[in-house]
Amino acid sequence: MKKTSKAQLLAALEAMALPRNHVYVVHSSLLKFGLLEGGAAGAMACLEQALGPDATILMPAFTFGYGRSRVWDYYESKAETGALSEYFRKLPGVQRTIHPFHSLAVRGPLAAKFTACAGLSSFGPGSPFELLLEMDAINLALGTEFEGGATFLHHTEEVAQVPYRFYKEFPGSVTDASGAARPGPYKMFVREIGEGYAWDNAWDHVWDDFVADGLVQLNKLEGANLFAFRIQATHNRFLHRLQADPLYCARKTYHP
Repeated sequence: MKKTSKAQLLAALEAMALPRNHVYVVHSSLLKFGLLEGGAAGAMACLEQALGPDATILMPAFTFGYGRSRVWDYYESKAETGALSEYFRKLPGVQRTIHPFHSLAVRGPLAAKFTACAGLSSFGPGSPFELLLEMDAINLALGTEFEGGATFLHHTEEVAQVPYRFYKEFPGSVTDASGAARPGPYKMFVREIGEGYAWDNAWDHVWDDFVADGLVQLNKLEGANLFAFRIQATHNRFLHRLQADPLYCARKTYHP
């Protein structure tokens, strides 16, 4: 099995020359690093050293199972977004934003600004993703592919009001950190799926365009991806393309 040391991971992060003590949203798939020294704790130690002691770090704590259970609890609902996200969610001092599908775990000087977000749409107005844009946060991906490693782009789709998505409400039980019920209805800007067809995102050429535009900081570690985007610049470029062609990153597929 492939092995990755903490020294290797830290060196790969430092080679990207990322700004210290900034705001970061971190997507991860530690499996791509094989046997990582220290596991999730080792990866977290590398991030803390590379990003700085005063960085505000967010990680997706998404709970896709809410679609079936319609029950979400601040403490009990796990992050279904990988071992590092779940490890981070349970660390002392880490807080969590409120949305039954797309919550974020957050720690750092600006954490309270994110936990104050009260938008009912996953990625829409008043959401933490809108705040990430306002703060020009950096999207950092460790081991993930582009799809699954740049979720903030769904905020751009919502800003553009792309025609292949629509708002769908997901009523259920949502409980905050104090044990109080948080009434919705919470909603998501979902892809349209009809009888015999579905709209899907097509991301390959979007990635190629971002690389060609010089928006991507990219590194590799034993075949695993490490990449980063400035959210404001990437959002602006993506929004411009969606405004010119609303189907720029979508394809319609047909099935029996």
